[in-house]
Amino acid sequence: MNVGFLLHQGAGTSQEFELEFPALQVGDDLDLSFLRGVMRLTRTGEGLYIEGPLEAEAELDCDRCLTPLKHPLAIELGELLYYPPRPGFDASESVPETGILDLRPLIREHFLLNMPMHALCRSDCKGLCTECGGDLNETNCEHPETELDPRVAALKSLLQES
Repeated sequence: MNVGFLLHQGAGTSQEFELEFPALQVGDDLDLSFLRGVMRLTRTGEGLYIEGPLEAEAELDCDRCLTPLKHPLAIELGELLYYPPRPGFDASESVPETGILDLRPLIREHFLLNMPMHALCRSDCKGLCTECGGDLNETNCEHPETELDPRVAALKSLLQES
């Protein structure tokens, strides 16, 4: 995104940018689908302040059954990028001299921080069979009961009581 024209404006000048990408790779570990939102960039005495909501979908795997799923995500940007770049600061925290801004690292960071701790395909997902690895949402495994480890026998009695 070329923001060079804002760098030569006075403090308080702002411009809105509408983003809409059907797919965007923001890092080696994160691909987003249907990224959309409106960002406002405001020139400040220290650089550019970027703010605005963004929405996207990320393809995740269910933590229980490993089924791929699309998960909606939403973030609210609110970051100051320094201009001119400050020595000793990470390049992603400043606007380069060229005025060409790559927001992918910033977007990646915010979306990764907003990822769910446990992605589930559905709330009652049964997961995988511990014996054969079959998806318990699709099949009922009937394996012969294995001998119970005596160290956990007391735990089994607790399950039977409830």
